[in-house]
Order: sequence, then C-alpha cells, then structure tokens
Amino acid sequence: MSSQGKSKGTIVYGVSIIAMMVVVGMTCEFWRVATADDDLKADVSLSAFMRKKLESSSTILEGLTVEDSEMIERGAKELLKLSKVEKWQVFVDSEYREYSDGFRTTVKKLEEAAKKGNFDNAALQWFDTMKSCIECHQHVRNERAQNR
Repeated sequence: MSSQGKSKGTIVYGVSIIAMMVVVGMTCEFWRVATADDDLKADVSLSAFMRKKLESSSTILEGLTVEDSEMIERGAKELLKLSKVEKWQVFVDSEYREYSDGFRTTVKKLEEAAKKGNFDNAALQWFDTMKSCIECHQHVRNERAQNR
C-alpha cells in the first residue's frame, strides 16, 4: 500500500472514531435531557422521532467507517427528510430557523461528497453536521430553561 493510501486510511479511521464519540455523546445527552425534561418524557412520539434521527446518524457514521457512499447518502437523505417534518419545528424563532437551515445545508454537502465518493470531505461535512446538531440542541435547552 502506498504511503498516500495509508495516510488516507488513517485520516478516515481517525475521523470515524471522533464521529463515533460525538454520536455516543449526543445519544447520552439526549437521554439525559429526556430524563430531566417532563415534556419529553410525556411525548413518546418525540422520543421516537429523536430515535429516527439517531438511526440515520448511525447509518452515516457506519458508511464513513466502511467507506460506503450509498450508506452515507441514505442516512443523509433520511436526515433531510426528517428535518422537513412538523415534529422538527420545536421553535419558530429566527435563531432556530437559522440552525435548521444550516443543518440542511451541511447535510446536503455531506450527501454530495458521498455521491462523489469523497470520503474525506464527507467526514468533514459530517463534523459540521454534528456541530450544527449540538449547537441547536443547546439552543433548544436554553430556550426551554428560560421559558420555565
């Protein structure tokens, strides 16, 4: 194997490990919020919706790990679809709308990178997508805390 091939494999492996840590962290944070927030506990459909988002995220992560562009595309398409349903719209303020728009933009870039078979770029777009998720979830928690 050439040194360039080894380097690419090392980058993809490292990115996959970090992405996996982010997904695990988001899952733990989701369950912490769900346990702490009575509104979330009462709304089973919201929990199911969040689970679908996590399943799509896992599909993307697995696709990045094994360099399967079809898996990445499938997960990205599902996330885009989920981001357009009513359940996604937990707030109507402009900041929340910006987070949602930014999320959709990064997921579209992720999907495009996967279509081109550019796994390094797909991994970078996945990081941007996860960053967008984390920032938006922080915004939602802060808004809910202020409205209590």
